[in-house]
Amino acid sequence: MNTIEQADKCVRDILDSLDTLDGLIANLAKSELDSDPTEVLQVATNFHEAKSTTGYLYGELQQVITDEYDYFAQPVQIDGATIEIKAGSARKKWDHASISDDVARRIVNTSVDIDTGEITKTPLEMLQEFSQYMGVSYWKVGKLKELHLDADEYCEVSPPKKNIVIRRS
Repeated sequence: MNTIEQADKCVRDILDSLDTLDGLIANLAKSELDSDPTEVLQVATNFHEAKSTTGYLYGELQQVITDEYDYFAQPVQIDGATIEIKAGSARKKWDHASISDDVARRIVNTSVDIDTGEITKTPLEMLQEFSQYMGVSYWKVGKLKELHLDADEYCEVSPPKKNIVIRRS
């Protein structure tokens, strides 16, 4: 068995183990959880480490693949999945003030009829157009409260979810 076959077998074994774990988690009896939580928290800690290691190894595998194959001319179909290599840059530390000014200025400029000088869009239309250029993934709930707006009226609110936080030193 070559290295690729060994790696594939290892991943398939992990998937089988995850199926087993799924059943075990689903069958945890409440009576097993009523006493000292140390054992189940040890399972959570081990699983968290496995999750971290899996993410790291997947990143390593991606690096090996993208180093060897710069791109695929066509997406590759494997087991019902479509695989392609895409390049993208992480963008951080935006200069929000400058880009906001420039976007607003261009929207205002394109809202003026060159022949008559008339403004063809209302301020509301300009703001709506402005919002198309940004990717707001959340709104500042505290700031909305300052405007007497309840964020919950503008979005779907899911029930709070509790999470276990595991930090390794």
